[in-house]
Amino acid sequence: MSSRIGEEFRAWVLAQKVARHEVISLDEDHLYVDAGELQAEVNFYPLDEATEIVEYLIGRGEGEDPLFFLHFALDDMGRAKELFGQMSEAFEATESRKTTRVLLCCTSGLTTTLFAARLGEAAKTLSLDYEFTAVPVERALRQPDDYAAVLLAPQVAFMRQQMKKVYSQAVVFEIPARVFGSYDAGAALRLLLHALRDAQDAGTPEVRLHSLRDLSDDRQVLIVTLFSMRDHTRIGYRLYSRGTGVAEGVVRKPDLDFRDVEDLIETISLRGVAMDTLDAIGIAVPGVTFRGTITLPNVLDESYELGMSLTRKLGIPVYVDNNCNAAAVGCYVSQTEVENLVFYRHAFGHEAGGFGTVIDGKLLKGHHNLAGEPKYFENSFAYDTSFGDAIWNEDGMHELALNVISASMALVAPDAVYLAVDTVDDAEAFRDLLLEVFEDEYVPTVHIVKDYVERVYLGTLALALQKLRDPDYRSLGVIPQR
Repeated sequence: MSSRIGEEFRAWVLAQKVARHEVISLDEDHLYVDAGELQAEVNFYPLDEATEIVEYLIGRGEGEDPLFFLHFALDDMGRAKELFGQMSEAFEATESRKTTRVLLCCTSGLTTTLFAARLGEAAKTLSLDYEFTAVPVERALRQPDDYAAVLLAPQVAFMRQQMKKVYSQAVVFEIPARVFGSYDAGAALRLLLHALRDAQDAGTPEVRLHSLRDLSDDRQVLIVTLFSMRDHTRIGYRLYSRGTGVAEGVVRKPDLDFRDVEDLIETISLRGVAMDTLDAIGIAVPGVTFRGTITLPNVLDESYELGMSLTRKLGIPVYVDNNCNAAAVGCYVSQTEVENLVFYRHAFGHEAGGFGTVIDGKLLKGHHNLAGEPKYFENSFAYDTSFGDAIWNEDGMHELALNVISASMALVAPDAVYLAVDTVDDAEAFRDLLLEVFEDEYVPTVHIVKDYVERVYLGTLALALQKLRDPDYRSLGVIPQR
């Protein structure tokens, strides 16, 4: 038997709507909202004539864990209505949340079926609304569907270009062999999350970062940035006039090819940017750069000469710098508090990070510009497992960053550390890790860099202007006089 307040509340609930859906009475003690795959329940459990327990529940069906669960004693009508409103808000938010669909492909679909199941379990643990489907790659090509991402097993990675054409709106990338072979769903899921985030960030207008140091100059400089992403290469440009960006654009290519930089510059000139009005072009790229030449093992069979060839072709100075060095300079000119800092960038799952150091306001390049290449020492530290495993998990990435920054502190003692390390997003927590190694007075301030691309743009501009203003640099014979 329901209580008096229970009868009144039942009548009130039946008069409500939950996200535009009618409330249905199954019986006196069970009210129901049906939205297809999503359901809500209001259940009453009378204890005696004066006391009832009310249960609010949102679920996706029998056997699934509840998405929302709450129970309370029905003794305050106002409180019961307030909690009903919270359940309604949760229902609407859940219903409107789009499931992220991910496709896994291999030769037969058998090996990826188990992997898809494990990915689903990992996503569920993290409360991610992800749906994983595994099919043979040939079927995926014949019967394309709408997916946010397509993950290729190593044995079909050679079909990435073809898959990218068919699934042009999706993030398409290969599951690394070490991850796929060990069925490491956690590492694969983190790769997926970072790839989707990179794709979203690439499509989001960037917030312009402004220099707090003097970059005012009458010159006009074109800045080109190149980044190797998980499933594509991002090439962006920005035209600066008197230190202010006046035009920009981005193109995406399936693979890393430095010839695309030359193609982009030619395209820009066809769109109305007269090369003869430019005072210089600054280009930021991955790899070791020295006098316009790029060295990038495992990508280039031999060094690629970019700066001099473009300088001769265009008749204007073209400067080529490492993008992490440029980011370090970008961090420097965007503040005035410190003169000594280090910048460290490491993407989840990448075998090497990038590093930049500014000492007394000047970029440290070292012999043949090799300074800032942590790949030569990152794997020399002791890790709980191994360096190869560290880059595939959150604790390992923290450990790796701690090792690299600790080494930099011992060598150059920076006043500030700037981190763009995937999975490292808490500056104070990272500084606490440093305090376990160093005394407090030696530990620098720590900053988390969320606008890495902007730092590179700003730093590349600052480096280009510095070289233009330096007669000794221009007299080296590398850059022709105008």
